[in-house]
Amino acid sequence: MTPYSQRLVTIDATFRCPLECPKCFRQTLRSNNMKIPGDDMTIEQFNKLVNYFARIDICGQVSDPIFNPNFIDFLKICKEKNKKISIHTAASQKPESWWKQAFESNLDAHWIFGIDGLPHESFLYRINQDGEKLFKMMQLAKKCGVKYVIWQYIIFSYNENHIEEANKLAKDNDIIFELNYSGRWQKEKEHDMYKPIDSSKRLISKHDR
Repeated sequence: MTPYSQRLVTIDATFRCPLECPKCFRQTLRSNNMKIPGDDMTIEQFNKLVNYFARIDICGQVSDPIFNPNFIDFLKICKEKNKKISIHTAASQKPESWWKQAFESNLDAHWIFGIDGLPHESFLYRINQDGEKLFKMMQLAKKCGVKYVIWQYIIFSYNENHIEEANKLAKDNDIIFELNYSGRWQKEKEHDMYKPIDSSKRLISKHDR
């Protein structure tokens, strides 16, 4: 059994997300006229988790965690109970004041921002995302004193030639740069508009600083 100090749980904390990323499972459900599953995790439910796990990874498969109405409380709980928490987010629809409050509530939280490509082009996959605003929120996180700010960059056809520029942008802002190669290509199709032309870029979770 994994020692208690290392126990990790990965959760979907809500069912909400304003983005319409084409490869997301949400779009598969919608195309089949199916309801997005799940509900908003309550504070009581979250407290039960942190009593049994040392590390909480909020990585939505059908949601973006920042839209759980209790999200900032979750950050505070992990801070108070000295538990590690990682947040994966790609949505930009919260106001700057909300972001500042979230960052300052737990400076030890790990924030992973999904901006696929340079900030001005990420909306090509992250439909409804304002990548430039979200990048500014990464900068705000650093300004607030958040220790771990990670830029997750999935390689697509429209951004595969911009990796070096993005990496430099991350370094200039003291942001950890993480490259990911997606495996969500439909094998039955000869062409996928998002598939990188250079298939040699099969990089999975490569960190660079």
